[in-house]
Amino acid sequence: MKLTCICPCYKRPARTIRAIESVLAQDFQGWEALFIGDKCPEFQKRIDDGTFAKYSEQAAAQGNSLIFKNLDVHHGGWGHVGRKEGIDVATGKYICFLDNDDVFKPNHFTNYYSFMESHPDVDMAYFNARTEPWKKDRQSVLSRGGIGNAELMFKSDVLKKEYQLDEQYEHDWRLVERVMKGGYKIMKSNSAPTYIIMSIPNYRETHID
Repeated sequence: MKLTCICPCYKRPARTIRAIESVLAQDFQGWEALFIGDKCPEFQKRIDDGTFAKYSEQAAAQGNSLIFKNLDVHHGGWGHVGRKEGIDVATGKYICFLDNDDVFKPNHFTNYYSFMESHPDVDMAYFNARTEPWKKDRQSVLSRGGIGNAELMFKSDVLKKEYQLDEQYEHDWRLVERVMKGGYKIMKSNSAPTYIIMSIPNYRETHID
């Protein structure tokens, strides 16, 4: 596959469906997406009732792969185990992430993938994101609190080597720090944001789970 997208999931069933649909709406083909539940009861219901199977069939019809797995144990820790499981089995040349309360614009995969392909020496790229509560773009920077999983894309082999299980908040920043210290090539894209952050800690969406 050209790229792998990993989305850890716990609760938020309506928002998870919305996230899935934003992946299926991509104008890019040749992706795999792994939605991994953290022993989530709502997630399991949609495996059992065939909801997720229908989405997988829709993706396969376009030559893509949409995989759903619910872990046997609830680990918590901001989805760190789900991310690790996804990274371990990822077949994409590049890996990016999605939180299950966020969404992509239809050109998100095109945006991230085309940047990496046009800069073959780059091991990790970072991007700006759109923050819906603020109604403005978040300018990502390589500093604590200035970047997160939403803005990152890695060469798959780099992420498989550098990702560590970390259940504490800001694990994404500590991953970036390891990559920075590892001497890898890092570059920022200034393309228009295609990742939409729908909630922030002091502003949560209403009228949805």
